[in-house]
Amino acid sequence: MSKMKFTKTATFLFPLLQVPKSLFDCDIKDRFGRYQHNTRFLNAYLQDNCINKYKSTENITYVFVVLRNYQDVEFATFQSTLRALPNYVDDYDHKECFVVVFTIPETCKEDFKLILNGGYSQVSTDGKRLILANNFYSGKPYTLPLILNKAQTLKDSWEERLSNPGSLADLGEQAVWPIINLETQLLTKEIIAEINIKKHLLPSEEF
Repeated sequence: MSKMKFTKTATFLFPLLQVPKSLFDCDIKDRFGRYQHNTRFLNAYLQDNCINKYKSTENITYVFVVLRNYQDVEFATFQSTLRALPNYVDDYDHKECFVVVFTIPETCKEDFKLILNGGYSQVSTDGKRLILANNFYSGKPYTLPLILNKAQTLKDSWEERLSNPGSLADLGEQAVWPIINLETQLLTKEIIAEINIKKHLLPSEEF
């Protein structure tokens, strides 16, 4: 079974939380001393459909970070560090997952809105720097700078794929990456179940 792909929230919006990616680094081993995981991070979403108070989609104001709920000797310190962050809102358990809720810092709210509307190349210089430094992305790393800078090579590639014989596609000034589909950024019971299944089938995941 393949690993679960990172959401667009994990790739483009999680970095805007200004939470260092390295904070989730770990060195988890089993009781036999065998290496298990090097990160607590699993994925990120824009809504949690499992919790009533977070079901509203009228205003997307939170990022839900799903983590391994592995109680190693460093977990208590890690949890305290998360709760001390200025944009921390809440945390709770989902079976074997640990979910932390954050708000977007005021300085990144405009970039957050731009990305939600597909304006990847319009993001500020600081926003692009955060995304490139702190993203979780399942594709090729060199793709992200192309998206954020609306590279001509990526535009040409999309136009070629969208063209039909005798009819060439022209993206004009459109973004070179699809707009975020909010339905795919929703944390559900099914996703939690899938994460837990993969957790047992894939004990070692490197990002």
